[in-house]
Amino acid sequence: MIYFVASRAIDTETYELRRDGERVPVEPQVFDLLLLLIENRDRMVTRDEIIARVWKGRIVSEAAISSRIKAARRAIGDDGKAQAMIRTIHRRGIRFVGEVTTLEANEAGAAAAVLPMLGGAVPKEAPQVGRAVVTASPDAVLASGEVGDITGIDLSLPKRPSLVVLPFHMLVGSEDQRVTADGLALDIMTGLARTRWLFVISRGTAFKFRGPSQDPTVIASQLGVRYVLQGNIQFHGNRVRIHAALTDAVVGREVWADHFDRAVDDIFLVQDEIAGIIVGTVESEIEQSERQRALLTPPASLDAWSAYHRGAWHMFQFTREGYEEAETLFKRAAQLDPGASRVFAGLSFVHWQRAFLEIGKDRQGEIDQATEFARHALLLDPRDPQGHWALGRAFLLRQEFDLAIEEIEQSVTLNPNFAIGHYSVAFARALATQNGRSEESVKLARRLSPYDLMSFAMLATQAMNASLLGKFEDGAELADRAARQGNAHYHILGIAAFCNALAGRTEVAKSYLARLATVHPGYRIADYLKAFPYRDTFVRELVRNTFLRLGMTE
Repeated sequence: MIYFVASRAIDTETYELRRDGERVPVEPQVFDLLLLLIENRDRMVTRDEIIARVWKGRIVSEAAISSRIKAARRAIGDDGKAQAMIRTIHRRGIRFVGEVTTLEANEAGAAAAVLPMLGGAVPKEAPQVGRAVVTASPDAVLASGEVGDITGIDLSLPKRPSLVVLPFHMLVGSEDQRVTADGLALDIMTGLARTRWLFVISRGTAFKFRGPSQDPTVIASQLGVRYVLQGNIQFHGNRVRIHAALTDAVVGREVWADHFDRAVDDIFLVQDEIAGIIVGTVESEIEQSERQRALLTPPASLDAWSAYHRGAWHMFQFTREGYEEAETLFKRAAQLDPGASRVFAGLSFVHWQRAFLEIGKDRQGEIDQATEFARHALLLDPRDPQGHWALGRAFLLRQEFDLAIEEIEQSVTLNPNFAIGHYSVAFARALATQNGRSEESVKLARRLSPYDLMSFAMLATQAMNASLLGKFEDGAELADRAARQGNAHYHILGIAAFCNALAGRTEVAKSYLARLATVHPGYRIADYLKAFPYRDTFVRELVRNTFLRLGMTE
């Protein structure tokens, strides 16, 4: 990101400040202070936040803080008397009040194209490699041909990932059927808005862009968003075909596209089904895209959102080192944004995984931490699906199945397209030996997020369900697929051994146990049942006897 302030350009990638194209020497602490103020220019920044960001929480004197503030003002051409850029709020903190323009380069080596711009004025239009965010003129013309007076509206990218869902263009169909097309777009819009972490443009504005396929980069620039979802719909007799595509307009890249063909015996059921699939897929694709962008962000300039997604990437590696890195990054995100519910849900999941995989000596302590962070997430936002999901998972570790199912089901009630929530309901119901209902939930989870990082766990849950429902061959095949996933943890090998043994594939089952002994020496039946504490006594005995026949110790 490059921030333009008057004649200065502050480059977060090269960690440089330039004035009229010339590099200005700035101490690292002063640069960090400037970034902190500019990134949070919508509010006041407290002395405690400055200490946490600039001095990493160490004790410092008021004189040291005042010195850095003075140096930051001097670096951008301000002073303590004028306070045209950095304003002091007596005894409370400081706030950046100067005008800021931003430019974000794309991932394909855009820095080389951006650097020549640093010596002159901020461009009035976005270059091809990125998007300069400026205040739009009052004669900006919307794609529909209407004039929109948007003078004074800040169209810079919001801190949250931002999206517009355009009305689906009718290719073939009647005017009456256009209502269905509009309804589909509205359902998608509503579903995505319920995720609570997406900034979604309202219908009143989005529907002004009605018409054939639009240029996503133009629309994104006019609305100040990063992602554009658009599509078309055509009716033919008793069938409907729908195309949809998601574009990251800042980098000019199509992130996802798909088409759907359905019979329209019940158009409302079709509309609900396709809207749900699109919402779940788009949410997953945007989250994955944000995670990849976070990994490319220099650690020194991580904001709360980037720190969270970088932490999530490490968390889903399912390794001891990954959890340590994830915890560090989540805590950094929590310091930068103490009100971010999903960050604390992430911390809860880190401790959940440590307890589940028995990383460390204090399993009960990890369970308590998982519960505490989940409760804190809900205290911050009682309607955050991730908070309910995290608390439900914590109840699972406590073997409080009914409470677990209740909390996790609340997460998918709040967001019906929350794929990991549907999977977790399935996992809880599998442990409660409600395998038929579990299978319904896990199938929905996989449909909503076909390439999920938790795919191995979804497949393993399906394998358990199939085997316990007497579909032994299906269970063994699903378990094999789960074990082949690159990030599958060692318990999955235990599931694969169990399912293959029930299918009569004794040698295959023993080979899985041999692999398990290699990656986790000393694994016993008790370890399996601690991870998967089936409520039903018959199932627990079935597991025990099956592993005993394979030669595993209790």
